[in-house]
Amino acid sequence: MTEERIREICKSFVSGMNAEQIAAVEGLNADTVELLLADHAKECCEIREYLDRMGWTLEAEPAPVLLVRSSPALAHGIDVSKHQGTINWDAVAADPSVQFAILRAGYGRYESQKDPTFERNYAACKRLNIPVGAYWYSYAVNSADAATEGRLFAKVLAGKQFEYPVYFDQEDGSIPAAQRTACALAFFDALGTEWYKGYYSYTSWMPSVDLAAIRQHCDTVWLADYRANPDQTIQRDMHQYTSSGTVTGIGGRVDCNRAYVDFPAIIREAGKNGFEKEENIMYSDTLKIGPVSGGDRKAMAVLAESLNLPHVDAGDYVIVGPASEGDRKQIVAKAQSLGLGVENYLPPEPEAPEEPETPETPDVPDMEFDEVMFILVKLDSKLDRVLEKLELVQQALEDPAAQQVLDKLEKAGAALAQ
Repeated sequence: MTEERIREICKSFVSGMNAEQIAAVEGLNADTVELLLADHAKECCEIREYLDRMGWTLEAEPAPVLLVRSSPALAHGIDVSKHQGTINWDAVAADPSVQFAILRAGYGRYESQKDPTFERNYAACKRLNIPVGAYWYSYAVNSADAATEGRLFAKVLAGKQFEYPVYFDQEDGSIPAAQRTACALAFFDALGTEWYKGYYSYTSWMPSVDLAAIRQHCDTVWLADYRANPDQTIQRDMHQYTSSGTVTGIGGRVDCNRAYVDFPAIIREAGKNGFEKEENIMYSDTLKIGPVSGGDRKAMAVLAESLNLPHVDAGDYVIVGPASEGDRKQIVAKAQSLGLGVENYLPPEPEAPEEPETPETPDVPDMEFDEVMFILVKLDSKLDRVLEKLELVQQALEDPAAQQVLDKLEKAGAALAQ
């Protein structure tokens, strides 16, 4: 039995179908289905967790199982390239219909094919706190060319941060159908593991590739389907629903998209796309937020003051806390909504005073017991003689004649002092 068929059986079980129902659909014995499900219980749990996180629900009818979105879009955005010309990003940022932007980084396998507007578009999105992703348009007709494209894409992305996935755009009709899956796998492998990777194409393209194999090499799918009733059987986390959209700040048509998952949160949590993993943020009492602009600095200060939290302006960063877990969550959520990084912050510990050097203890030679006792006896006899002398001195001082001598010495000393 193939892995793909086993996974379909697991999805059917997660959807609510029992062993008898699955057996009837798959042409199997119910006992066999129960044993299979028991052997793949972990996979069933992973499927349920994934679908819940991504906002999908499984429908048991009709068979085979269909996957449909159970939640509305979480964000609306655009994807752009040099074909949109010089974009007025300040105007775009003011348009409430745009919550993110996917930028074309380039196409093909030569460095000269980097999109000439990519750097400007990226810098503007960062300046205006527009969450951003990227894509690379592929012409690769074999695995070697696709790997070259993947490495070039990684080079163009290096040193940047993306709140949305970085996509392999495979839609050019010159790519032989027999090579499409292999090209996608080679591209993703060459791109590297530090990126949150996505696969983009349109609905009628999908039957020409092994989408299950592609999903094992990437994290998400972006589907283009412009119909009034788009396909609902292909899992997708982002849907490009038109190429004829209009947005303030862009002259002419622009592609518009709906995102169904919270990509910024997922990517930051995973520590991908240039972000450090944030798994320990909630355990730190104090947070370091930034780099911040003047407006962001003011926004974070206002929030800190509303929560009665101490905060310090540290130049490019704002330090907030110590704070309770609930307050920290609010601070982190606000920072992420502004596209700001958040780190744990521990103030530098004061330098400890140097401890005085302990004088070295002179080495004492090892001695036998008899030697020690002999030394103690000698010391004891000397002590007796000293005590005897002290007693004689005391007796002499008590003698009246001695006292007269001391009186005379005292008077003579006083006369000398005058």
